[in-house]
Amino acid sequence: MRFRHVIASGLLGLPCCALAAEPAIRSVEFTATPAPRVAEEMVVAGTRSVARVTYQDGRRRDFPLSYEVLLRTGEGGAGLVVDRHGKAIPATLADEGGRAARGPFHAASPDANSLLVTGTGPVLITHFEYQTEAPDLDPAKPPVTMYARLPMSMAATRLGQDATSGRLTALGMDNVDMAAIEGLWIPCAGTLTPWNTHLGGEEYEPDARSFQAKPLEAMNLFLGTPGKTAAQGGAKPYRYGHLVEVAMSGGRAVPTKHYATGRLSFELADIQEDGRTAYFGDDGRDVGLFMFVADRVGDLSSGSLYAAKWRQVDGANGGRARLAWIRLGHASDAEIKALVDRGISFDEIFDTADAPAEGFRPVYAYPGTGAKPRLEYLRPRPGMELAAAFLETRRYAAWLGATTEFTKMEGQTHDGAGRRLFTAMSYVEGGMLDGRNAERPQDDIRLTGDEKDLTCGIVYQSSLWPGQYDSDGRPIASDWVATDMSALVLGERNAEGGGNRHDKCHTDKVANPDNLKFSPALRTLFIGEDSGNHLNNYLWAYNVDNGALTRLAWAPIGAEWTGLAVVEGLGRHAYILSNLQHPGAAEDLAKYPPEIRDEMRKRVDQRGAVGYLRGLPALR
Repeated sequence: MRFRHVIASGLLGLPCCALAAEPAIRSVEFTATPAPRVAEEMVVAGTRSVARVTYQDGRRRDFPLSYEVLLRTGEGGAGLVVDRHGKAIPATLADEGGRAARGPFHAASPDANSLLVTGTGPVLITHFEYQTEAPDLDPAKPPVTMYARLPMSMAATRLGQDATSGRLTALGMDNVDMAAIEGLWIPCAGTLTPWNTHLGGEEYEPDARSFQAKPLEAMNLFLGTPGKTAAQGGAKPYRYGHLVEVAMSGGRAVPTKHYATGRLSFELADIQEDGRTAYFGDDGRDVGLFMFVADRVGDLSSGSLYAAKWRQVDGANGGRARLAWIRLGHASDAEIKALVDRGISFDEIFDTADAPAEGFRPVYAYPGTGAKPRLEYLRPRPGMELAAAFLETRRYAAWLGATTEFTKMEGQTHDGAGRRLFTAMSYVEGGMLDGRNAERPQDDIRLTGDEKDLTCGIVYQSSLWPGQYDSDGRPIASDWVATDMSALVLGERNAEGGGNRHDKCHTDKVANPDNLKFSPALRTLFIGEDSGNHLNNYLWAYNVDNGALTRLAWAPIGAEWTGLAVVEGLGRHAYILSNLQHPGAAEDLAKYPPEIRDEMRKRVDQRGAVGYLRGLPALR
């Protein structure tokens, strides 16, 4: 097994000879953390795992792991929600029911982490997904549910490191200025690119068909245009639902929004070994699998966009299929941004009908925030194919025959040496199940088996190959094309009397996988849960060579694991970054009995936490 540093050992000024004296590592395995059993454990995050390291000379050493909180939301301005001038937003606009929330707001949902190497030290980029709840302007009323009510934020945190213990500290934090891209919309997972930038996705894009006639008030708060529709000078729905790349320049974190990669409910973009091919997790129900092939290495500003067609081979055991790729088009950021800048609308892109009509095709796909999936009859207007492909990517993919029956497609990551792509399907349900297609015009995915097992989720794997062609017979200019898809790690219902009695899915197996990250050095796939079927969500390690699944840590009740990243070498230490999002959230605990949703919840620190597993030696 080869180990390597992904970050230069001299980054923190550590003496080179100290690192050179460390013996080479042959292998690392983890011991299992038991599930928490008592309330004192369940209301906090914890781990009891040990990393058992075997060196090339045969010596072995145990390294106990610990979960460390680097910072919590609200500390040093972490998660502060601001407008385009950098000022804290004091209150939301009233919703349709007349309710408004009081700020300032610190989003309790830290998500993606990317540790960037800079000339002055490491910088952690973290974005914040959403605010869970906030006080009503009327103190006599209950808290206001805040999802999609605010613009969101991203932070750049300068880090220090204790060379001996490996403990990280936050030396200072700046909010990333989003004015140049007109604000950030519900950022979900993300990735550290091979060229040392942060790449995050904007999730659950605003439905542009719905927001033609009503204002997009969350982003109007950022822009200072309350009550205005896009046509009146308010926030444009097509501005949001893209990939956002952040690079350090002159000591500042500078964001760029990519329009050439399409517009989806982006979970993240996983960049392959060629630095050109990217796969997109498209979160939601009735979504698709997408691939982008950039024109140039390390540059996502132009390229070709593809959507997958699931050609089923077997519906059992999570399913198995061959993948075909439908080419949607080629574009540059500049081309698509120009359309958005001028205010293009949904009705300019598509003609619509209420029933079958000549030239129209039935489309059933997730439309975005503000609407629910439903059968639509659409026809791209003449000359609008490019706009349809890159601004209505999922609808256009469905119109061309791509599969849009996937449910809750979450994180993606890959094993370059093994040429495998991993995709988390958090909840497998709805259109993915055999006989449950309802009014969907296609029935590509027809999975069989116990629905209660399938709703616990699946991690899929795909083989990556060169020499592939799209569905029209044209060569795809990538050596990293996914050709198939099959289940690798499957969830399972909780049997009576097994595991935690509050868990609907098996306590000792993965439930509702969300974040995924692969460590080449450890040959390990790390899996973070976002489960309504485990009372405490778990962080897992899955060895891709021997199939061993090991629980590494638990989250407090009501929290999910987010921001998963593996730092294989920072000085003498390695880290597994993972955040705690919305601990003790009322919505997540509502279905549990009063002793949990009321009494235990009071003992949870409900601030979001940016954190990491400490204790691993540098892997090389």
